[in-house]
Amino acid sequence: MKNKEQEGVFLAILSSLIWGIFLVLINSGVKSMAPLFFAGSITLIASFFVFVYCLSQRQLLQLKQKGIFINVLAITFFIIVIPYILLFIGTGLTSSLNTSVLTLSEIIFTVIFTHFIGERTTKLKLLGAGSIFLGAFIILFNGSGEIKIGDILIFFSTITYPLGNFYTKKAMHKLSPALIIFLRSLLGGIFLLLLSLIFENSNNISAIIQQHWLFLIISGLVFMGLGKILAQEAMKRLDISKTVSLFMTFPIFSLGYIVFIEHEPVTSSQWLGIIIMMIGVYFSIKRKSVDKSFTKYA
Repeated sequence: MKNKEQEGVFLAILSSLIWGIFLVLINSGVKSMAPLFFAGSITLIASFFVFVYCLSQRQLLQLKQKGIFINVLAITFFIIVIPYILLFIGTGLTSSLNTSVLTLSEIIFTVIFTHFIGERTTKLKLLGAGSIFLGAFIILFNGSGEIKIGDILIFFSTITYPLGNFYTKKAMHKLSPALIIFLRSLLGGIFLLLLSLIFENSNNISAIIQQHWLFLIISGLVFMGLGKILAQEAMKRLDISKTVSLFMTFPIFSLGYIVFIEHEPVTSSQWLGIIIMMIGVYFSIKRKSVDKSFTKYA
């Protein structure tokens, strides 16, 4: 059990690193292509990558089981469709750092929601989640503290994640994490591209693909494919609250990318935010996951 917990912690932080870098990159991506097309394309690309993995592991046989697609549809709607529409549109209306930090609002909704599904709220849970959230907002309000419409969209892009995670934990009784990623990415990617064709200008799609094909493939394979598989494997080993709290360290990696790759300076208040976030990580790691037999997703 201890090894399983340690594996989950490692996988959650590794997926956090991948997602933190990606949140900086999508801010640049939506400035050169329509947000729904961008989101749908890389999500669909991810589904092909994960499909090959599932095929090699002979996991597609799990699709024969009954009662799986209701959970899959719920996961797709709450994890892909609603969040990605708000996130990819919102990031084009704010900064890359704000994009990364404001997605930490998931912690608020997770702490509230998971209390009612058997993951009781403890002092360590509140300390861990609260410290990570507080540190992130210290980083966010390092500047003028001005709130834009994009900030609001990103804040609420995480409101359905707790529901999606709940149905994911239920689906894991019958499906592997990778197969869940494949199904939700396939359905979500198709739906987002259909929305793009309806609401966005599709006249220059071929030119965009020719110009940005490498970025789209890397985003789909690494960030939306590999990164999400790691996150799901972490959730399989940990409870929802602990997985999310550890995953919420991604603004540290976003900030590191901005500083060392884009060469932007770090202020004293941003360093303070990082330290507070690391305190939250410590409390999150220290808290043991709730035995799933006591939860409503058992």
